[in-house]
Amino acid sequence: MNRKNRPQRRGNVVVLSAFLMMALMAMVAFAVDIGYIAEAHTQLQRSADASALAAACKLPNLAQATLAATGVANENKTSITPALKSSDIVFGFWNRRTSTFTSPKPVGRPYNAVKITLRRTAANGNALGLFFGRVLGRNTTDVIETAIGFGDRGLCGPFIGIEGATVSGGLTTDSYDSYNGLYSSSSAGDLGSLCSDGDITVGGNADINGDVRAGEGDDVTLNGSSLDISGQIGNRATDLNLPPVDASAAAANNLNGSLPSYKPPMSGWIKPYNQGTGDFTLLGGAPYTLPPGTYYFHDMKLVGGSVLTITGKTSIYLTGNLDRQGGALVVNTTNQAGNLSIFMTGGTAQISSDNDFYGVIYAPNTPITYSGSADYYGAMVGKTLTIMGDAVGHYDESLDVNMGAYSYRVMIVD
Repeated sequence: MNRKNRPQRRGNVVVLSAFLMMALMAMVAFAVDIGYIAEAHTQLQRSADASALAAACKLPNLAQATLAATGVANENKTSITPALKSSDIVFGFWNRRTSTFTSPKPVGRPYNAVKITLRRTAANGNALGLFFGRVLGRNTTDVIETAIGFGDRGLCGPFIGIEGATVSGGLTTDSYDSYNGLYSSSSAGDLGSLCSDGDITVGGNADINGDVRAGEGDDVTLNGSSLDISGQIGNRATDLNLPPVDASAAAANNLNGSLPSYKPPMSGWIKPYNQGTGDFTLLGGAPYTLPPGTYYFHDMKLVGGSVLTITGKTSIYLTGNLDRQGGALVVNTTNQAGNLSIFMTGGTAQISSDNDFYGVIYAPNTPITYSGSADYYGAMVGKTLTIMGDAVGHYDESLDVNMGAYSYRVMIVD
């Protein structure tokens, strides 16, 4: 029986093994290096997030925010995470309506956000080295992660009664952004919320374009005949922790002594500021223009059809009571709520509004009673807040960071 000659296959296994070894090495490179790259992304993102949050806590102070960002980045530094360069700390403005970050910030806007970027790149001279990638001709790869930290002061109010809030009548609330122009009902927002660390009662036929949030474990009572609340109704998870008013700087440096006299009808010239009592009083239908600046009074009393005119940036600190009644008018000719701030350390606030009011009242230790049917543009914070009548409250969203008094939280938004 003839045996056919078989071809020699010696060496084929070696060639096949070489190809298989290359494939195996490629798989190892893929598995190990991809895992290493994923871990690098995770570590860089974690460090960027922490740095952005730390920086956002210090806004709008850019120097302190920069120190906080670099400090936290150094604390999170590992063999993978790089040092944070100052050029990779970018401050700007976060628009919560459009979810966009703008840097440099628009003129007139505050710094309320920071963008942190961590880089392991060839251009940066610190590209991430690979273990087995060189088998495939790749020694390094670039890894970049970013985070935007946003400092939000608009999380609760703008109409706040810290220990409780009561609404009766036909209160209407909504919001607008004065940076984009004057209020328009066609573009009004839904941030006109009522907020408290205590109970909230809403009655009448209130129309709340926003949330109604009581304190943790406290009650929201709705007993109106026709209520419309667009947002959430419920409880806060944390306390507001709003700081008291510090009037020491205003007490030491103010324009009280330079205030001009005024002449009410049927009377002689009168000084509105009584240096003995520390009170500011307008009576008898008198018109009076308060020059822009900072003032420090005990009581402030506007009655009898008097007219107080505000023409520029004005801050008024009160250690006693605020009494605005009897048809008294406050006219803010700038139509900007941020140009009139009334800070109260205690006392009571009785406000009857007969004309549109642009301003901010911050009085965390003061019971506030607000009545009337005129529009209110700005924000209002009291120890307790009682709103009666058919008032209309328009929260000016541009106050979200400019008013440092509001409860503050930071978050990663991108």
